[in-house]
Amino acid sequence: MKQAPCVSICIPTYNSRDYLAECIASIRAQTFTDYEVVICDDESSDGTLDLARQLAKGDTRFRFISNPCRLGLVQNWNNCVKQARGEWIKFVFQDDVIKSSCLEKLLLACERGHKLVGFCERDFIYEDRTPPALRSSFERHKQKLRTDYQGTSVIDAARAVQIAIQHPWHNLVGEPTVTLINKSVFHAWGEFDPAFVQLCDTEFWCRIMINEGAAFVPQSLAAFRVHSKATTAQNLAQRTFRMDVLDKLTLRYQQAFGRHFKPVRNPRLTGKTTYALRKDCAVTAAQAWQQARMVCRAGDESFISEWREVRSHHPGLHALAGLGCWWLFLSWMKRMIVHRLDSQA
Repeated sequence: MKQAPCVSICIPTYNSRDYLAECIASIRAQTFTDYEVVICDDESSDGTLDLARQLAKGDTRFRFISNPCRLGLVQNWNNCVKQARGEWIKFVFQDDVIKSSCLEKLLLACERGHKLVGFCERDFIYEDRTPPALRSSFERHKQKLRTDYQGTSVIDAARAVQIAIQHPWHNLVGEPTVTLINKSVFHAWGEFDPAFVQLCDTEFWCRIMINEGAAFVPQSLAAFRVHSKATTAQNLAQRTFRMDVLDKLTLRYQQAFGRHFKPVRNPRLTGKTTYALRKDCAVTAAQAWQQARMVCRAGDESFISEWREVRSHHPGLHALAGLGCWWLFLSWMKRMIVHRLDSQA
């Protein structure tokens, strides 16, 4: 039997012909060569898989998986991990590129830091039509990571907890292309959560880092491409309620109730009690549900459909929203009573 490779480079693809050649070329240029490449194609209609086979012709390290049915973005990521045979998982997205020393340096950082997760800084490749606000958002995030991790090559779990509780929606790492993950991490802490459409990696990095910490390489070893067909751009244009409201609610729900998020419920580390986190989550759930119902009554069922889809992944949100409605009602009653007493004084 052929020996398993050290690293499985995972490329989840869907209709990605435009930049695939650059992506694969950057992988084949790696100085570290003990790897396989797993390409999981999610029913592309533009010949992506055929092109990938042509680009990798003669390279036996490449494996090609055609999903029998459409899995969707997050589940295709998870399928890549399931198909991987290596000890380490290295995501490289179809639009992105990595520098020739990326694998070598990330592996070395994990080995030296005794960590199961490593990540590096990244550059951005902006297409000409990228909105200035979107550019600014990515650049601010890049600068925040530098500020958060300045002067360190190993990030301990306690530091990750502090950052996560101060900035609940902040992505502690960046895009999956910048990471190297030991496969045991997925067995211990679970896979990417398909309830998310935008914050799937944000939630996953938080879940992992508050328990494991990470090794950090303060060098740009990868480049993330930002363009109009990218998931972030499409979500901004088409699914703002799911991205801005429900994704954030789901992340708050995990932090308040998730079994792998116990470190953020430690008041000695965060200054916040479990009760406070859960009450805030209940109120947020109630507000999201009320917003979805209001839009539905106006004749648009898209918000309520999104709410139901998220609730199907996390059924506890239904009861939590009801509890949050009571808290909002009691808060309203308190304000009314105080106002009445003040007016009579």
